[in-house]
Amino acid sequence: MSVSRRKFLKAGAVLSAALVLKPGTFVFGHDSVWSNNSVSANSAHTYRREMFEPYVGDVFRVRIGKQMVDLKLVALENFAPASRGITTGKVARTDCFSMRFQTTTPLSTTAQMQKLNHSKLGSFDLFMSQSKQRHTFLHTAIVDHVS
Repeated sequence: MSVSRRKFLKAGAVLSAALVLKPGTFVFGHDSVWSNNSVSANSAHTYRREMFEPYVGDVFRVRIGKQMVDLKLVALENFAPASRGITTGKVARTDCFSMRFQTTTPLSTTAQMQKLNHSKLGSFDLFMSQSKQRHTFLHTAIVDHVS
């Protein structure tokens, strides 16, 4: 498939203008005209540690196959930034924390995205990894936002 030089330059100009006028549209493809993922006020992209603190001890639900599994949020932990060392410019501040969930049912042996549901927070996706501690399974998710 060949594209004429004129069409190529025109498409580049339109894309450049769109990036200049509305740069957030193309961040990770969210909220763009090509994305199926619409970012709403309840999405995990806007969640901060303070939003989860009142729900430590609450149950979140996730669907595994045909069954629903309950996950109890047992801990929220802040992550301090690593040593800054030598930089060539400004270092972005981040809001980074981990969420630890506990369950008696294993979700998956590999780390993967899970769609969690909560009665107050709604549904959202988190990338979680699993570990085992005695007879319970711990699932950890890391949330990191550039401030």
